Amino acid sequence: MNTQDFNFQLIEEFVRTHYGDYSGYIQIDGHSGADLFNLCKDNGVDMEKYFLIGLSAGEHTISGIGNHDKLFVMALVIERSKYGKTFDEIQKYLQSNNGKAKAKKIHFEVKYSDLGKYIKRFDLMVVTKITQYISQLELE
Repeated sequence: MNTQDFNFQLIEEFVRTHYGDYSGYIQIDGHSGADLFNLCKDNGVDMEKYFLIGLSAGEHTISGIGNHDKLFVMALVIERSKYGKTFDEIQKYLQSNNGKAKAKKIHFEVKYSDLGKYIKRFDLMVVTKITQYISQLELE
């Protein structure tokens, strides 16, 4: 995982559960590279107007995972009219403006059964709070 390709500090405030017992990383492989953009588009987000910079998905029901049969999703987007139409245009704009951006949150729900259209594979790993006391880890 090449974590320096991502700015995780931007999304820390959006990742929350009730107790936060565990925290970690996730990686997702899509089918085509535009899959999360398509997920947003297929659920009513105008992707001609917006460029996706982040996506949050979670289960927030009291009764637990799967009982709602849907994930709550939040798309974090910026306006293409202000920042640029393509990745390269947006990158240039952000680099020339000290990296400052203003984003919008758009909420929708997705059925679990529909996730396979957009996600080919995912891998996640979380750690417990004891890791704050480990500075070096050797695996046997």
